[in-house]
Amino acid sequence: MNELRRMAYLDALGIDSYVSRTQMPGAAVTRRLAIIPAIARAVRTATNDVPSVQVTPAPREADGARPVSDNQVGNQATPQLPEKSSQPGPAAPRFSLVAIVAGDWLWLEELDGMPLTTQQVQLVQAMAQALVQKREPGAAIATETAAGHTDATRPQVAQFDWPIHTNQQLDLGADAARASVAGFVVRRLEQHGCRGLVLLGQSCAVRVPLQEVKLLTVSTASTAQILAQPALKRTVWRDLLPLVDAQ
Repeated sequence: MNELRRMAYLDALGIDSYVSRTQMPGAAVTRRLAIIPAIARAVRTATNDVPSVQVTPAPREADGARPVSDNQVGNQATPQLPEKSSQPGPAAPRFSLVAIVAGDWLWLEELDGMPLTTQQVQLVQAMAQALVQKREPGAAIATETAAGHTDATRPQVAQFDWPIHTNQQLDLGADAARASVAGFVVRRLEQHGCRGLVLLGQSCAVRVPLQEVKLLTVSTASTAQILAQPALKRTVWRDLLPLVDAQ
């Protein structure tokens, strides 16, 4: 029987192969065929379909030559992001200002790390009273009436602290501090109808943008300096005299 026909019959019967284990006497010589399982055939077919790849060995690096990195493929280097500076930004200024409304004026002084004392408030009140008496002889600033009610001219104290928040995402620099101080001072001047601004101490004068203040402004020694050096009272009085004629 033709071998191909025999294999077709066996395939129709569901038999992969049919061969004799031994050579039968008187029978024709059986042709021994190589039996390849289906999985092996599939692997061999897939292997034959893969195109061959020729691997070229990398050239030896010449003296002084540098290997080409992946970023330089196609002669285009990958852009590098700028490194963030590890240096911290400028520290926010820290200070406290005290605003005292006494008489017709706003007295502003910086607290150099020390709390405001009663003597300082009394000194401001005394200077305001002296200015009123100079402008209107015989007048005086009453601090308390007989009924126990305070007079409107009693010193009113408010404090401004910078920074006013701890949000590092917002501007806490010197310019922002000066703008906030200007808003604070202008509100106090308008709220109390002050006729002038008195800056007590040179450090206080640095904090206030004077171009934002439309009223007469004088600068003199701070109350802390006056209390420490009473001889400064004569100089301070001369500095305050322009407030007498301020309208």
